Amino acid sequence: MEERSLELKKAGLAIPKVLEQNRLLLPYHLYQAKRDWKQIAGEQIAKYSYILDFKDKQVIIAVMNPVYMNYLFMYKNKMIEEINSYVGHRAIADVRFVKKGKKPVRTVYETLEGEVEDVFPKETISQVRLDDATVAHIRRETAHLPEGLREKVVQLRFAQAKRKKAYELEGFAACPRCGRWMAPGEKECLFCRSEARQALKRQIRSHLDDMPWLSWEALAAYLQVPVTAGDVEQAYNEVRRNLIYTYIEKVYYEYDTAADDFTLAMLITRRVPGEIPPKFIENLVAKYRRKDDHVSSPEP
Repeated sequence: MEERSLELKKAGLAIPKVLEQNRLLLPYHLYQAKRDWKQIAGEQIAKYSYILDFKDKQVIIAVMNPVYMNYLFMYKNKMIEEINSYVGHRAIADVRFVKKGKKPVRTVYETLEGEVEDVFPKETISQVRLDDATVAHIRRETAHLPEGLREKVVQLRFAQAKRKKAYELEGFAACPRCGRWMAPGEKECLFCRSEARQALKRQIRSHLDDMPWLSWEALAAYLQVPVTAGDVEQAYNEVRRNLIYTYIEKVYYEYDTAADDFTLAMLITRRVPGEIPPKFIENLVAKYRRKDDHVSSPEP
């Protein structure tokens, strides 16, 4: 028989075990690294950069100052060590820097551990008063608990209800998909938006794998979206750029095939197979082939 403990523990202590059992612990730690970039990289580096994304053991760091990018490149290996040390796993093997004009707007939500971003001072939540109906409802739902445990659970439920009311009074709402708190004006929380964007990128990747020559206008027709859909076009550009970078790396490190070279040519030129001369592909490969062992990485 399974032994059960009646000891009350903080929910945050059990969450890592649950995440690990469901193979979600590493993604969660990577999210934490993204959130705590200032703690990992230091205030000076974090002032001009932030973690944009993680992809296939690669961390993509957005740099707001182009001049600063060369400086950060010298600390590439150190960043890999610090991130891996923070997440407690050899999750990152490479760093890629991209230029970005400014940091994204900070989204406010409740984290998986029940932690709340600094939206309200604690005094604001503590000043919230619950109505009699809410108090009576919580008391009824906890009446069956053992006497020594009941009041602790009641106080926890009161605190949760106060926090919910404080958020609602400030115009925050629950995400319609997952229930996390969203800032006023948002239609979906950060997690759900990220999930939808990744699904869109996978769909775009599938089309480009089959037809590397697709332009944005052609892809928009396949996806049945207007060509003015800026967010979808941005996703297309990101997927296409990452694909080009991937194939250039294959060429650079000389583990490419003839099919890889042909695909790279189609991605870059957006020409269909019959329109690309073999000599063009040969020259393109020669351009990106590694010529100096001291060069650390190719630039697309």
